[in-house]
Amino acid sequence: PAAVDLQAVVEDFSGLPAFKKAWVHVRTSEREYSKLVNLEEGLRSLLGVIMATSACPILAQLKPMAHNHLPFASSNEFALRTISMYLMRALFNARDGQEPDWELTGLTDDFKALQLVNQALWHRIHAACAGDTNLKAFLSFFSMSSSMTYSLETQLQKIRPMVMN
Repeated sequence: PAAVDLQAVVEDFSGLPAFKKAWVHVRTSEREYSKLVNLEEGLRSLLGVIMATSACPILAQLKPMAHNHLPFASSNEFALRTISMYLMRALFNARDGQEPDWELTGLTDDFKALQLVNQALWHRIHAACAGDTNLKAFLSFFSMSSSMTYSLETQLQKIRPMVMN
């Protein structure tokens, strides 16, 4: 389902250089964001929303983040939002009498599955597109999902000052 949703956007950016700068404007019902970024960063923001709102059951775990989208998020902001959202889900599970996952084990498992989806999408895009904008946007997703899988403790240490100060 995600590949179908991404097709038009991927085709529009095919052949464009990732380093090219553009003013990107994101408008939601709550606020507007505007930033001069390279195409890869702007496209990553758009692809993230499309993927999180697709019918893919693995990507569906990101849907709450799409509802509170933060365009142009840094890797630390992504980690903070992802972990915070996961812990809120654990809190609500505990309140509903379910077993909460305070150790974030399920988060790591979720991101392992997400990496497989990202990898499959990247291979499809790599085969279909010229240029590097789409590929670099997806490599950025790989990097972020890998950081949540293989170095979660490192990510926690990076965001600790953001939470503790």
